[in-house]
Amino acid sequence: MRHLRGLAIICAVIAVAGCAHFKGGEKQGLVLSKGNTALAIIATPPNASPSTLYAGQELQRFLSEITGAQVSVVNNYPNAPENAIIVGEVRGAQALLDGVDIASLGTEGYVLRSDANRLVIAGSQQRGILYGVYGLLEDHLGCRWFTPDVSRIPKIPNLTIPPLDERVVPPLEYREPFVSDCQDGDWAARNRMNSSAARLEEKHGGKVTYFGFVHTFQGLVPPEQYYDQHPEYYSLVDGKRLKDRSQLCCTNPDVVRIVTEEVRKRMAEHPESTVFSVSQNDWYNYCQCEACTALAEAEGTQMAPVLSLVNQVAAGIAAEFPDKLIDTLAYQYTRKAPKTMRPEPNVIIRLCSIECCFAHPFVDCDSEENRSFVKDVEDWSKVCDRLWVWNYDTSFANYFTPYPNLRVRNDNIRFYAEHNVKGIFEQDVYTTLNGELSPLSGYLNAKFLWNPDYDEDTAMDEFLDGVYGKAAKPIRKYIDLLHDRVDKKNIHMNIWIGPDHEVLNDAVLKKADKLWDQAEAAVSDDAATLERVKCARLSVDFAIIERTRAKGVAMYMYDKGTHTSMLRPDFVRRIKGFLDVATRNGVTNLREQNGSLDLYRQDLEQLLAVTNEQLIPAASVPQKAAGLMFSYYEGAWEALPDFAGLTPARSGIAGTIGCDVTEHPELFGLVFSGYLKVPEDGLYAFACTSNDGSKLFIAGRELINHDGLHGSTSKTGALPLAKGLHPIQVQYFNSGGKFSLEIQYEGPGIGRQPIPAPVLWHAP
Repeated sequence: MRHLRGLAIICAVIAVAGCAHFKGGEKQGLVLSKGNTALAIIATPPNASPSTLYAGQELQRFLSEITGAQVSVVNNYPNAPENAIIVGEVRGAQALLDGVDIASLGTEGYVLRSDANRLVIAGSQQRGILYGVYGLLEDHLGCRWFTPDVSRIPKIPNLTIPPLDERVVPPLEYREPFVSDCQDGDWAARNRMNSSAARLEEKHGGKVTYFGFVHTFQGLVPPEQYYDQHPEYYSLVDGKRLKDRSQLCCTNPDVVRIVTEEVRKRMAEHPESTVFSVSQNDWYNYCQCEACTALAEAEGTQMAPVLSLVNQVAAGIAAEFPDKLIDTLAYQYTRKAPKTMRPEPNVIIRLCSIECCFAHPFVDCDSEENRSFVKDVEDWSKVCDRLWVWNYDTSFANYFTPYPNLRVRNDNIRFYAEHNVKGIFEQDVYTTLNGELSPLSGYLNAKFLWNPDYDEDTAMDEFLDGVYGKAAKPIRKYIDLLHDRVDKKNIHMNIWIGPDHEVLNDAVLKKADKLWDQAEAAVSDDAATLERVKCARLSVDFAIIERTRAKGVAMYMYDKGTHTSMLRPDFVRRIKGFLDVATRNGVTNLREQNGSLDLYRQDLEQLLAVTNEQLIPAASVPQKAAGLMFSYYEGAWEALPDFAGLTPARSGIAGTIGCDVTEHPELFGLVFSGYLKVPEDGLYAFACTSNDGSKLFIAGRELINHDGLHGSTSKTGALPLAKGLHPIQVQYFNSGGKFSLEIQYEGPGIGRQPIPAPVLWHAP
C-alpha cells in the first residue's frame, strides 16, 4: 500500500482537529504519543462484536503508523482505563457518554467524546463503532484511502487528540459507488460505504444485502412454469398475453399470492439479506388489461399497478419479517409518482435517472429530460418515506469514452439528500477495473455519499495529488478542459454517448493528448505512479483510436503503385500501447454488454492486418441483377445469432441496405448478401452504423464487427479492392427500442456516403 505524507497534510490535520470542542469549556487533550512512545492504549469491551474487535485492530494499525509508536489494544476490558481510547461502551465511561442516546444513532451513527484521560467511540456494534474509528482517523487525523492500493497516512510522532464532542449520523442509509475499483471490502469500510456489491465481511459489520437485486418479475413468476396454464398472469399487450419479454399482470390476485409466497420463501431461506426486490423486467410491455389500465389512469402513472402489487406483498410479510424491506423500481414507464397511493412503510421506491443528461446538475440543466426528472424527485419525496435512487456515472455504450460529469456528483447527491432520498446507488463502470477515471469516480462518490457537503475541489485535488503525485496538475487541467467545454457550450450527454459525441472534437483531443504527455513526463522517474497515469490515460487513447478509425481512408498510407496499404505508424503505436496498458491493468470490458477487451483486441487486430494488404481481385459473376438478397428473422437476441441455423420469416430483394424491409419495430434480424461494385482499383473504407449489433463482411472476410447491444454508433474498416464486383454480406439484429442500420463507404473518387443502390447486385 502506497502511503503519502507531508508538512502541509500534518498542518491541515492539526487545524481540523483543533476545531473540536467539549462541553464545559476548553480542556486538555488526550496525549497518545510522544516521540516513538505510545502513552495511551486502545480498549474494547467484553462481548464485543466482530466489527468492534476489528475497529480496535484498525485503530491500532493506523495509530501505530501515524505515530511510529507501538500502540497496544486490549480486548475484553471490563472497566474504562485511564489514558485510553475506548472502542465501544465499558463500565466507567458513562460520564463521557452522558446524554447520549445510542439507539438514536441507528446502525451506522457514532459519537466521539473525549477529555484529557479518555476518548470514547460509541455507537452500534454493527457498523457504528467501526465508522467512528474511521471518522476519527479521516476527519480528525487526516487519513485518506484513495484506492485499495494508495492511501495517505500522515506522520505525527507527537500526537494529542483535542477534546471532542461529536455526534455523526449519515444522511443516507444506503451508499453504493457501484464501480469495480471500489468493491474491495477494506476500502469500502474505511470510506464508510455499505455497498451491496462490495466484498464486505462480518468484520466490516456487513452491508446492505439484496436478494434479487433488480428486474425480478421474471424470476418471481417464471413464464416457463406458469404461462401455458395461466397466461392471465402476464401482461396483456395489444390484445395478447405475452410469454416472451412480458411483465406481470399486477392486479391479478393469483399473481399477488404467488409473489407473496415466493418473497416469504426467499426471506426465510436468506436471513442474511435485508432488501428483497419485487420489480419490473428490464423492458416495456406493461399490462393493458382492464384492471391495470383503470388503476394506472386513476393514479396518472403506470407505477400504480406495480405499487398495488408491491404494497400487498409488503403488507403480507411485514409481521413475520419486520426487519426486511421490499424494493421496487420507479423506472422508465413507472417513474411517475401516483396521485393518491402511498408505499407501505417497509417499501423502498428506487427512482431511476436513466433518461437524464449527466453533464449538468439536475436542477440547473435546461434539458426537458432533467426538468421532468427533477419534478419526479420532488413528487416522490412528498409521498415516500424510503426513497432511494439509482443514478448513472458513465457511458454504458463505451466505458472509455471521456465522460465529463465529475463536477455534478456532489450537486446531484446534495439535491437528492435535500429531497428525502435515503439511499443512492451510483451505477458506474462495474464489469471491469480501470474504466474511464474509475478510481477517481468511485472516490468522489464515496466522499459525497457519506457527506453531501464535502467540498468538490478538495475531494478531487486530494485524490489526484495522492494517486498521481507530480502528474496531478496536468491531469486536473485535462479534467477541467472537458468540463469547461460542456459548461460553456451547454452540451448535453446521456449514458450512451461514444467518442463521436460533441463532448469531443479533434482540437480538444489534441490538447488532451499533450496534457497526458506532460503528466507522463512529470512522473517518468516513478514507475508505479507512471503506470497509474498511463492507465488513467486509456480513455483519451481510446477516443483518439476510435475517432481516427471513423476517418476511414485517412488513417492509412496507401501506395498507388503497388496497391498496398499501411496504417499510419503513430496510429499503430497508439493501438498497441492501449492494448498493452489495458491488459496489464486488468481491463476486461469496454462496455456494459458484449464488449470484452478480447473482442476489441480481435477487432483492432483485424485493422492491423490490413498493413501491406495486397489488392483483392474482383469476383467473376456471370449473371447479375440489381439489389441485394435479404432474409428477415424474428427473435429476441442480445448478440448476433447464427442465422445459417435459423429459418427466415421472409426473404426478398432489397435495393439498399437498411431496416425498411422490416415488419415489426423491434426484435428482428436481417441478413443482406450479394455483390458490391467498385469503380476502380484502390483503398475502400467502410463504416457500419447500427443500433443494435451488426457485422460487415467484404470479399468473404469479416471486416467490421459491431455486435452486441448498443445505441446508434459506428465502426470502420478498410480493404484495397480491385475494380469490379466483390461479395458483401451484412448481418444485423435489434433487441428492442430504437433501431437503425446504415453502411457507408468511401474510396477513389467517392466521398463518404451510404452505399447507393446502383452499386449493389446479386446473382439471380
